[in-house]
Amino acid sequence: MKNFCLNLWSRVGLTAVATLALNACAPGQDTPTPTIGVNVSRYLAVGDSYTAGLSAGGLTLASQEYSFPNLLAQQLRGAQADATFSQPLLPAGAGSGYFNLVDFTALGFPRTRRVPGPAVRRQVINPAACGGADTVRLLTRTDAPNTLPQNLGVPGLRLGQIEVAGLGNETTNATPTGNFNPYFERLLPAADPRTYLQAVTDAAAPATFFTYFMGLDEVLVYVRSGGECGPTLNTAYNTLLKNNAKKVLDKLTAGGRPGIIARLPDLNTLPLLRLGQGRNLEKRLQTSFADTASLYIQDPFGTVGMRITDASYVLATTIPRIGRLTPVVVGTTTLMLPYGRDIRNPIRDADVMDYDEMSRINDVVSRYNTALNDLATTTYKMPIIDSSTKSSTLDLNVAMPDYVGSAISVGGVLYSAEPVRGNFFSLDYYTPTPRGNALIANAFISAINKAYKANIPAIDANSLPSVAQ
Repeated sequence: MKNFCLNLWSRVGLTAVATLALNACAPGQDTPTPTIGVNVSRYLAVGDSYTAGLSAGGLTLASQEYSFPNLLAQQLRGAQADATFSQPLLPAGAGSGYFNLVDFTALGFPRTRRVPGPAVRRQVINPAACGGADTVRLLTRTDAPNTLPQNLGVPGLRLGQIEVAGLGNETTNATPTGNFNPYFERLLPAADPRTYLQAVTDAAAPATFFTYFMGLDEVLVYVRSGGECGPTLNTAYNTLLKNNAKKVLDKLTAGGRPGIIARLPDLNTLPLLRLGQGRNLEKRLQTSFADTASLYIQDPFGTVGMRITDASYVLATTIPRIGRLTPVVVGTTTLMLPYGRDIRNPIRDADVMDYDEMSRINDVVSRYNTALNDLATTTYKMPIIDSSTKSSTLDLNVAMPDYVGSAISVGGVLYSAEPVRGNFFSLDYYTPTPRGNALIANAFISAINKAYKANIPAIDANSLPSVAQ
């Protein structure tokens, strides 16, 4: 079999550039036929947005086909010809709708427009949602499936919702304040009351192998709202996440079923946060505006402005508005002041993750990752992709560009935190492009090769497009 070989995931010292060394075989060189020491004939993927293939703020047929589980399944098929992998595919086209690139601002940030989704058949609006009115878009369905798909990735699914009855039942739960997920609904027959945990139980029964990459959508509710929405972050919440992860993993590992568990990446690897890191953003703004103006955010009490520090992050979705003149009442006078660049018109708290908010959510992620590590190594005795230095584990963070000004190099192509132009992240500032999904799939492939004595070839990420639509 002709293919390329890849030595992925080597980090270069403490330099500003973390390098992923791609050691390719010479053209035409023979490589061994892929083999794997476990049965992967029915691979089951469990997770949320990343697993489903969400990209640029939407789900389309193309983004589903470029999801990391589907890319992984294609590589597994090379080792086991009878391997299958099914997904709840949308019709060709714009799917649920997505962000399209219009141009770039003077700062280099993308300006986007939303392409409407023809798959949207109905909308449910909750005018009293946290952070403002929220719209749930119900999507077209395929014929009621007799069996669940093998990709159980559900965008927007939170670990705290896995036992919510009717989460995918439009008849009972698609109301302004109901607990309803339109992506989960597409996995189920009409009016099906099953919980996500029940769906995992049913789908796992015929499965022979699994991947678990879940929990990012859980914490992004808090991050994307600048710390204003989402659950109360306390000990009880940390316990809930650990217990619910165990409930799902108990079903997946039943009977000794093999698989791979992935911990969450550091949140500040996501451009949603990293592009707006304190003084780095301030310097970028000063360069663009050719001045020395400081950047100001509201103090923790929301009463006055304070200069930003590197411990606080302006949400990337807010950055295009910084510097715009907006009306502010100062004393008895209304003044037009640049948003965020005048202490009297600081960036509002909902547009920033400040030090306290970052500390709280990073603690949640750290505790959740520790819980997953304990479950994998002690309870289930199976491989986990994490930040450990043990030879049996891999750091998923290595696959993600970790800050502005640094990059990872794959085959001479740079991957950075800049959406689209950086190749890894899409226009919504947190989900991957097809190339990003390939690097994530490669992290799983490397873990499979180490844990199960396989020789599955990695994916040539550079051969994939940088947009999914």
